[in-house]
Amino acid sequence: MSDEGVRIEITVAAPVDEVWQSFRDREKLRHWHGWDIPELDDEIDHIYFRDVEEDGTTLVVQGHDTFALTPVPEGTRVVLTRAPKGTSPEWDEYYDDITEGWITFLHQLKFAHEFHPGEERRTLFWPAEVDLGVTGEPFFSSAHQRGVVIGEWGPGLLVTSAKMTVVTTYGFSDAELEALRRKGEAS
Repeated sequence: MSDEGVRIEITVAAPVDEVWQSFRDREKLRHWHGWDIPELDDEIDHIYFRDVEEDGTTLVVQGHDTFALTPVPEGTRVVLTRAPKGTSPEWDEYYDDITEGWITFLHQLKFAHEFHPGEERRTLFWPAEVDLGVTGEPFFSSAHQRGVVIGEWGPGLLVTSAKMTVVTTYGFSDAELEALRRKGEAS
């Protein structure tokens, strides 16, 4: 890792103003950030609305991690530049896990805009790699993660790594989500 911190870059097939609203509107943040947990609203508030600076295309959270949005022919380039390790010593122990979380979240942002703009989502999370017995079309890969689009989920997004499995669905009923949860817990 360099002294400049980690840089994560994606391109979202949507205009800058739409992607920007996904960072500034609490309800839209729920369509892509994280996964369904009781504390999700508090997490969104803490990350995106406390101790932030913004100018319409740049958002600095917690005084150090910076999201910059720029228009490109394909839509919007989103670049997250993480502050170098040591900027917040109390979080250094979790630096790599937080970076991996941002990789997942930014790809969930891209997926939401490109496959289900404006739709509510339902998610599942397991703190380990889970075999759900499905295959899909590649969506992204990084050093530690892989994301695939699962057509039978509406389509949905499956993100896996050695440390986690995240399922993002849109339009799933309670029964469909529960069936998928049981399948993951049985694997």
